Formats: sequence, structure tokens, C-alpha cells
Amino acid sequence: MPEIPVRRIALVRTSALGDVVHALALVNGLRRGYPEAEITWILHPVPHQVVRHQPEVEDFIVFPRGCAGMQMLRRELSKRRFDLLLLPQTSAKAHLIAAMVRAPIKLGFDFRRSREFHWLFVNRRLPSRPPSHAQELYLEFLDYLNIPRQPLRWDIAFTDEELGWRERYFAGLGRPAVSLVLASSRPEKDWSPAGYAAVAEHLVRELDMVPLLVGGPSERERKLAEAVEARCRVPVIRALDPPVRDMLLKLSGSRAVVAPDTGPLHAAVALGVPTIGLYGYSDPRRCGPYRFRELLVDHYTNPGEDPNRPITRKPRPGRMATITPQEVIARLHQALALSAAPEFS
Repeated sequence: MPEIPVRRIALVRTSALGDVVHALALVNGLRRGYPEAEITWILHPVPHQVVRHQPEVEDFIVFPRGCAGMQMLRRELSKRRFDLLLLPQTSAKAHLIAAMVRAPIKLGFDFRRSREFHWLFVNRRLPSRPPSHAQELYLEFLDYLNIPRQPLRWDIAFTDEELGWRERYFAGLGRPAVSLVLASSRPEKDWSPAGYAAVAEHLVRELDMVPLLVGGPSERERKLAEAVEARCRVPVIRALDPPVRDMLLKLSGSRAVVAPDTGPLHAAVALGVPTIGLYGYSDPRRCGPYRFRELLVDHYTNPGEDPNRPITRKPRPGRMATITPQEVIARLHQALALSAAPEFS
């Protein structure tokens, strides 16, 4: 049984696609522990698109960025009371929201892991632990509440209409597809257009598969797609979608995904698609794929480096450029062997 009996739970995880995906595992765990509780998730519009059909969340409070959005949120929260607030986010904005939420129990991180004075905005704190994978931070809330972590589920939900669209889209391609995610939040975490072009050519010529260039509608992603296309001597499909739901559907229908450290990587992992993570700038033990670690291309870790050394946020610039197409293609063949197995068929 859960450690704290509650009926109304508020969760603050306002943004960042990868973190919103990690929070889904927390939400599904909460439902196991509190089958009758009402769960309310407070977040921004774009991440709401990712989770809007989740059956375990009774209510979403969606508010836009900016001062007007915060004022709207304050008015909405003034009408509500909760028994428990979960705050797995350390930012000034999240802390301001926590101050607005009326709940007798506000659970957050311990002092050592608090940033932006996080510890001042909660009255219950997780036990102190060494740095770990980002997903673990969310699962620690289940530990505190005495809710078993397993079975670990993300379960990004699609409507029947969306599933029909996905079936038609991939049938129209005529061949299986692999999604190549081009960009992350920082250029230093991105792989090279030449590398993606080499993988795309291998997909077409050697595997008779369709390369999808997946991402958002930003100018940087558009230019990266153009750079890949300019280096390719085979056709590729540019799939830079403004609706995040379209991107999720394309990831979910792919035989495999190749991605750097970015939100779509974590979404692909949660969707159960074999995912090749490309890491050199950031420590994959902290922010790498939570599953499919055997498919990781890790140029962050030095040869012979102690695998049990402390996990760090310290970046290692320039490492992404050392990843070779041959390494990625080898992992791609491993991923395709996984996706051909019965559980992925």
C-alpha cells in the first residue's frame, strides 16, 4: 500500500519532451498505487500534445508560456485543492507553480539535488542519492510513496484515428522505414549530416528501406535536412512535422530510430522502438536511452574509464564528430534484428 493516503494528486512537469516522457512512467506507477485517486498534470501546450490521451490522467491544466499564462494558471489553481503535489522539476517557474498549488504535502528533491532553491518550495524530500539516470529521478517518487516500480510502463496512447493514419502513411511508403532524428536542443549534441547521409544510403541500397528525416519545423532542423539531402545519392523523405503527434506516430511506425541526445530519442524508447542513441557530448549514464542500451554508440566514455565513476553533467565537446557511419550501421543491424523478433512484429 502507498505510504501516504491521498485522493487528489497534482504533478508539475511543465515542459521538455524527454522529461515529459520520463514522467509518464511515474504517472502510470501512481495509478497502480492510487487506483481511485484523481491525477492532475500541470504543463505547457506542446508537451500536452504528447500525453493528452493518457487514460491514467483525469485532468490536465494546460497553460501557455509567459506572464499571461502564469496569471491564467494562478486563477485556475486558486479554485482547486490537492492532497499531494509532486515536483520532479527544478526551475524557477516550476517553483512558482508549486507555491500556487494548495496541498498539505509537497514532495520534491533532497537538498543536495535542489537547484534554484527547490528545497524551499517543498515540505517533504526524497532521500539523498548519488546522481543517476534522469528516469530514475521520477521513479524515486514511487519509492518514497511505497509503490512498486514494476511493471515499468510509459504507454504513449494513440487514438484509433491516429493509428489508422499511421497504417496508411507507412503503407504508402511501400517499404519499411527507419527514422533518423537530426537535431537536439544544442548543436554540440548533434551528429554530422555526412554521417546521416551515409546511413541513409546504406538503408536504401543495402537494406531496401526508407530513411525518414524526423524532427520539428525549426530553421536549424530544416538546414540540417537540406545538408543531409545534398550529400545523399539516394532519395530520403523529409518528415519535419509541426504537430508533435505526427512525429510520435512516425517514430512508432519505424523499424528502428537513430537519434542523438534529444526528446524524440526518449519518446522512441518509450514507444518500444529499437533506438540507436548517439552520445559524445553528454553522459549517457545520465541521459541516455533507458532501454536498448546495447544499441548505444558511446563516444563520451573514454576507453578503460571506470564504468562506476560518478555520473556527471559535464559535457565533452567535440566527441560527436568522432562517431563513424560504420559504428551506427552496425548498431542499426542489431536494432533491425530486434524489431524483427516476435515481440516487435
